[in-house]
Amino acid sequence: MDDDPGVLKGLRGLLSDEGFSPVEARSAAEAVRLLDAPGQPPALMLLDLRMPGETGLELLARLPRPLPLPVVVLSGEASPAEAVQALKLGATDFVEKPPSPERLLTALRNALALSELREEQQRLREELARPGHLVGDSPAMESLRALIARVGPSDTAILITGETGTGKERVARALHLASGRKGRLVAVNCAAIPATLLESELFGHERGAFSGATTRRLGRIEQAQGGTLFLDELGDMPLELQAKLLRVLETKEVERLGGGLPIPVNVRILAATHRDLAQAVREGRFRQDLYFRLNVLPLSLPPLRERPEDILPLARAFAAELAGPNVPLELAPGAEEALRAWPWPGNVRELRNFIERQNLLRGNGPLTLTPESLTGPAPLKAATPSQLVLGQKSYREHVDDFERTLIKAALEEGGSIAGAAAAAGGPGQPAPPHQGARHPRRVSP
Repeated sequence: MDDDPGVLKGLRGLLSDEGFSPVEARSAAEAVRLLDAPGQPPALMLLDLRMPGETGLELLARLPRPLPLPVVVLSGEASPAEAVQALKLGATDFVEKPPSPERLLTALRNALALSELREEQQRLREELARPGHLVGDSPAMESLRALIARVGPSDTAILITGETGTGKERVARALHLASGRKGRLVAVNCAAIPATLLESELFGHERGAFSGATTRRLGRIEQAQGGTLFLDELGDMPLELQAKLLRVLETKEVERLGGGLPIPVNVRILAATHRDLAQAVREGRFRQDLYFRLNVLPLSLPPLRERPEDILPLARAFAAELAGPNVPLELAPGAEEALRAWPWPGNVRELRNFIERQNLLRGNGPLTLTPESLTGPAPLKAATPSQLVLGQKSYREHVDDFERTLIKAALEEGGSIAGAAAAAGGPGQPAPPHQGARHPRRVSP
């Protein structure tokens, strides 16, 4: 998209010679019409920032998130701040005018390759999130798949609860796919966005609504038009925003910051939390009316330790995802028992991280799991310093474990807390000669 006929002519010739089929737009309005036209949408946008009427930056800011196509910015007059802003808004690359053919073609090919990779990742995520592909053989997972198939097509708000890492977002994706809604699934982690920014992130804003609001921006609710909004960690949403969210649920309308007119929205809302919202309501940290509005159909995910029969199927699925279907997953003697016995405090997420770690360490052979490959499978008191593997735990965790082992040994030797303090040279006890004052370390400048 460019308004300079000379630039358009040069780009058209270069791109046609390289096998592309360029389509021209001389304004933001023309570009939007091309994107909204029926048929195959463009595979990539080459965007000039300096345009008559709506600028390239303004167009980039109001496109849906994630961007519907990769964008490479081409400009000869942009300031460094504008270049940074374009990249923050999702542009893949920034190329200065006049570009060399090699530089421009490299930027375009990299953008297309990155887009293909993201599409493949999204396809795999959606495939794994389908109700029939929610991995697990336990009765709890069978019931969950049946429930998703039954309630997925409705527009009812659903509250998904469960410990951190149990797979709440994957269940939300499965519900969205089962709904048949044509719009996108838009996810917002309410705990990851500062409270001062969350309102703008959800509801959007008009140009000039506050300092720094240089362009209109659609909020996540509007971006989910015709689809599903997934509010993760809803229990961390500030009370004042809970009231605004309740209004959206009741009126099916949203108001941008700085805007005066309500905008109709057709959005299904799913919410998830690891917190006890009923307790939060009693303590005044969560609105009771919003809790009742969202808790029409509560859906609770059991922790992984309560469904050990799902551990091995999940491990095989993660191995295929991370190492590829051609890399076999092998279990050494005792590995399956160790996997089932491990408490998995981080639930499914911890299991995936464990498989990813073993895949990174496997070399070129099969992905082999052993009882020793689990983080800290044996008590540290049975290990000598040469047996400790720093890669399994952080330095701080090793120090904490060593201190616990030392205290336990001192208690066993001293027979009481006072005796342990004497054995360890604690406060009030004479320190052994080698425990004198530390000398400062010399640090090279």
